[in-house]
Amino acid sequence: MQLRRRDVDLWLHAALFSLYLGTVSVFGVTRRIDPALGSAAQLGLILLTWSLMLFAVWRSRRLPQGGLLLLALLPYAHMLYFSAAGEPAGGAFSYLYKFSGFLIAPYLWLWARHRDDRQIERTLMLLATLLAARAVLSFAAPGLTTTAGRFADDFTIYEWVGPLPRIFYPGMALVFYGLMVSLRNIFRAPDRQLSAETVRAVLFLAALAVNLSRGILMFAVLVTTLLLLVKFASARVAAVRKGRLVLTALLTVSGVSLLVVTTPLSDTLAQVAAGFSHQERFSLDQRNLDWRAQQVSAAFRLVETTEEQLLGVGTNTFIPESIEHPVPGEVTNELHYSYDSVRWTFGLLGLALLVGFGLLQPALRLALVRPPSPLLLPLVMTGGFIALVGIYTVVFTTADWSFVLSLCVAGVNARCDLWRRAPAPAARPARRLTVPGGFSHD
Repeated sequence: MQLRRRDVDLWLHAALFSLYLGTVSVFGVTRRIDPALGSAAQLGLILLTWSLMLFAVWRSRRLPQGGLLLLALLPYAHMLYFSAAGEPAGGAFSYLYKFSGFLIAPYLWLWARHRDDRQIERTLMLLATLLAARAVLSFAAPGLTTTAGRFADDFTIYEWVGPLPRIFYPGMALVFYGLMVSLRNIFRAPDRQLSAETVRAVLFLAALAVNLSRGILMFAVLVTTLLLLVKFASARVAAVRKGRLVLTALLTVSGVSLLVVTTPLSDTLAQVAAGFSHQERFSLDQRNLDWRAQQVSAAFRLVETTEEQLLGVGTNTFIPESIEHPVPGEVTNELHYSYDSVRWTFGLLGLALLVGFGLLQPALRLALVRPPSPLLLPLVMTGGFIALVGIYTVVFTTADWSFVLSLCVAGVNARCDLWRRAPAPAARPARRLTVPGGFSHD
């Protein structure tokens, strides 16, 4: 059996990226075997990340994604300072892992720069589908989910909401990317592939829902609606296809509604809804939001000097997880509101690097260069989703979310670089680019 180069590349990078996404729970398993082994595994990932980053710099003869790289180096500066001062650096070490997704940004740029759209999409959709299937399976069969411990790279039942398991899992941002790709394909796929793309979109949507996070679902609906509006406004989508999709959606909604109102299922759903009416996850209960606001308020009371405003309080500053009912040993050096968390820990400097190079720079460059690539819409929508979710919950200080954000930034910049190197506008093909390494970009 002879393996093609593209297939080897696909599986090699799928395995590599899964370490950052937690597709396979390497760190959760090793830590359960031995906590020291788990820390060694995380250190191994950091060393691997440095190797890939240095390889990307050497191979490209430049410093791609330098802004994100500076953000990723802030915890190293803290660690050196604490080590020189003889202070414990455990908090800083934890951020080396959390920010590994930013540190690998140069390699992600190099990877996207030398692969065509199809190869990139195949790799990412493979991982997104595995993550979504595992999340839905964990929800449908909770006995298969490991609940001993909570790790940033593990699938766990965080809590039970009535009879429903609330699944926490890594890689949710990539699952959202998969949803964006599937919805995009629904508008342009041949009729024979339409059903398969619809089923895949439903899988991704279900995987997002099993987290039972009100904020994430709200922002997912917002960005998904925006994508649908963009596709309906696009002249590239035939009017016949648009009408067919709308008609199919209306018939589906009407059929489900008719099934509910004409069968005993309506009474069952009413009873279920009544049982959930007082559940925090399905109501406008403010307790969770109040807890987050109290945490932020308590954290920023520790910011007293101009230096702390500019550079942050540092990775070794901890506050209780619960401000009202503190429990000894239950402390944290990050906040639930992600922008506030970065600003508190790394100051205005860290926040400026994050917003400037993780959000604004790729958006501005895309607006100026405007390369024709079908990858860009899902990447931009996913980046926008991460930016919005960061308002509500922890994303920038977890390895899987920072990895996907770096992936979006790297993908946008790589496509812009390719388009700028293409021939002059008069000679440019309408929708095709040549990618170094013999791959083609459609």
